[in-house]
Amino acid sequence: MDYRLRIGDQLYPVEAGPRDAEGRGEMTVDGRPCSVKVESVSSQHVRLSMCGKAANLYVVPDGQGAWIWHDGRARLVEDADKIEPRKSRGPGVAASEVTPPTPGSVVRVLVQQGQTVEKGQALVVISAMKMEMTLSAPYAGTVRAVNAQMGAQVAPGQILVEIDPREEVEE
Repeated sequence: MDYRLRIGDQLYPVEAGPRDAEGRGEMTVDGRPCSVKVESVSSQHVRLSMCGKAANLYVVPDGQGAWIWHDGRARLVEDADKIEPRKSRGPGVAASEVTPPTPGSVVRVLVQQGQTVEKGQALVVISAMKMEMTLSAPYAGTVRAVNAQMGAQVAPGQILVEIDPREEVEE
């Protein structure tokens, strides 16, 4: 099968042949032929051997592709032929949802539904790869919903907190 994968801003043509029962197969990536072996370690952990190099990958499916965690970085890998054009929010307009940048687990939830928050206020702390990250309010407003619970496993794109922006009063 032929694919065009997008990783970040780069497009990679990929031709993938069938894999055998042990997960072995052949691929051509960006014009280079390569032997591949894929082993499922768990539901989201894959061991990939490709062109003689091995890697452990953490894979989280997303609506348009999959987030793949490798070497301390999360990358969104998408089928370029199935990508819908992304809508621009325009300058100065922030998203109303707070989502984690990487797969991880919720360590602390610092806000409640109905609470008023200021821009930059800490909302949720997640832990990923033994590092803690604090997710902050993108602007001042009121917390519409808190979708995070302590100990929950979370993934990029998963909405943890929804905020209704505070309307600015003109004087």
